Amino acid sequence: MSSSRLLSPFAMILLMVVNAAAAGKTDIYTVSIPNLRVSAGESVVSFEVDVTAGAIQSVSNIPLGWYFVVDNDASWLTKIKANSTVGAASLKPEDLRKVQFVVKKNEFGDLKFELSGVVSVTKDYKKERQLRLKMGDFALTPSR
Repeated sequence: MSSSRLLSPFAMILLMVVNAAAAGKTDIYTVSIPNLRVSAGESVVSFEVDVTAGAIQSVSNIPLGWYFVVDNDASWLTKIKANSTVGAASLKPEDLRKVQFVVKKNEFGDLKFELSGVVSVTKDYKKERQLRLKMGDFALTPSR
């Protein structure tokens, strides 16, 4: 028998999984919402961001009086939800820019990296208006 051995079926499958994972594109970005279009007097009371082919690694500059939930689903379909717990904690659009989260991008197969979401704003805390966010509404800065 030569020095090169045949791999067991288990070892072959393991190598295929490792190679498939390595073939996926993985990058890390700091993400923010820099230019929210609001009317005069509107405040941000909640937001939600959906991440396709990515996972949230951290959140920074969480405002006082806000509740955050991060769902890093194993499917790489991640969601972050945040809302003010009292009206006095609502944010001005420029304060929302300071909230940042670090996202690990992991494209593979047909799953491509994308960000989308919604921001809820109000003037009177009785009626809210929802602003839809698409990929171009987010600022992505490479991290590392």
